[in-house]
Amino acid sequence: MSPNVISGNGNVAILVIPLLSPIFILSIILTYKRIREIFSSVENKKFTSIFLTVSVLLSVLLIYLIIHYTNDLISALGGTPANPESKIYRFGWFNQYTNSLFFNVYTYLFIHLLSSIMVIFTISKKE
Repeated sequence: MSPNVISGNGNVAILVIPLLSPIFILSIILTYKRIREIFSSVENKKFTSIFLTVSVLLSVLLIYLIIHYTNDLISALGGTPANPESKIYRFGWFNQYTNSLFFNVYTYLFIHLLSSIMVIFTISKKE
């Protein structure tokens, strides 16, 4: 997803982030529990290894997409906060222009995928 909008009306997200954080944390916990429930009953080790392999590959893809998205947004802003020519010069990394760097669909999927991978490792340690 390309960063189509690089401007905002103040840092309104700073008000929404604390309100949505419990929902985000709960979704990670529920993902962990559900994946654990599924894989606790799976006897087939081949399925588990396939799931782990696909998860790792998807994680690598998501990391690439996160880096690409970040570079696109920084380019659209004219550089980093240290660059005097940048629209975010002296704002720091957390401001109305860069909120989407920290929470977007890629980071959301990546965190949940990491939660799923953790399940596989915790289950395999017990065996």
